[in-house]
Amino acid sequence: MTFQLGKISFELSFPLVALMTAVIIFDTSMSVIICFAGVIAHETGHLLALRHFGSYPKKIKLTLFDIAIIDRKKITLSDKAELIITLAGVTVNFILAGISYFFTQNPYIEIFFNTNLTLGLFNSLPIDSLDGGQALFILLSRKFSPFTSMKILDIISFIILIPVAVMGFLVLLQSKYNFTLLLTALYLIAIILLKNKKSL
Repeated sequence: MTFQLGKISFELSFPLVALMTAVIIFDTSMSVIICFAGVIAHETGHLLALRHFGSYPKKIKLTLFDIAIIDRKKITLSDKAELIITLAGVTVNFILAGISYFFTQNPYIEIFFNTNLTLGLFNSLPIDSLDGGQALFILLSRKFSPFTSMKILDIISFIILIPVAVMGFLVLLQSKYNFTLLLTALYLIAIILLKNKKSL
């Protein structure tokens, strides 16, 4: 599914559209929709930073597991600008978490607080494909070649992801149904492995 909003083209994958439809119909608690609002806030932070630096995206692709801002306007940005753009999403999440913290007596606001805090903390991790990993790559590239910087980032990513995957497996065994952490860790590991395979 593709639609145009201003100068930006949005592409939604079929699984995402199907999930969103099911959520609207069956999610009476509104929790999934509130979580999705946190994700939108995160991506809005990136878009506002991109707009500030004049690096407008032409296309945004939304899938079941990812939101990719692609086809950015080709302009040269400083490392500082790239860092600001990269970390703008988690910054918005932390700001919203800080504001909503004072209103968590409302159950919906509590979900919104937990969502933004979790998104901010998780995306800050120095793991490839996450905002923290991209920020670390920018910093490493100041002293090392892009190839060396990526290898260092891959090592750090695996050092973090392997314990997270084990923890996710233990959570699944204990809860019998909560596979979110394990699935997320395996998904991120798969992205790194596929990326390295393509670069060979």
